[in-house]
Amino acid sequence: MSIKGLIDQQKQKTADQPTDLPRNPFDKDDLVRLWKTMAHTQKLNGQEPVYHAMIKRDLQQIDDVRYHFEVDNALQKSRMDAAIGEIMAHLRKELQNYDLEINIDITNDDTEEVKHLTGKDKFEKMARKNSNLFDFRNRFNLDIDY
Repeated sequence: MSIKGLIDQQKQKTADQPTDLPRNPFDKDDLVRLWKTMAHTQKLNGQEPVYHAMIKRDLQQIDDVRYHFEVDNALQKSRMDAAIGEIMAHLRKELQNYDLEINIDITNDDTEEVKHLTGKDKFEKMARKNSNLFDFRNRFNLDIDY
């Protein structure tokens, strides 16, 4: 097999794809709802890593039919790449739009996520989000066991 032969085969496959597939407009909300449904389907099928990757971040809209999705690392990307064919087939069928594209990339976010917090760390993190927790603790003389 030659590279030219493989390229010709690929061109033939893309030429054989039907052009009369539906391209109905859809709302982003419908896509997000179906995305979350597919995430739960993946969990039920034993693909929990794919489920966790899908629910961690939201889809970012590029234009009407192109979306961008970010994952944390190369392992998540490889798992999503393996599952995206089935996911895209379901989304395209349900939305009746076969132009839909979702690109998966690794995030460039450098912030470290603390996964194991002590009780004290959890309380302080929640209190930073809602300062009323400090007020309640002081007002009611609560001894928070952390």
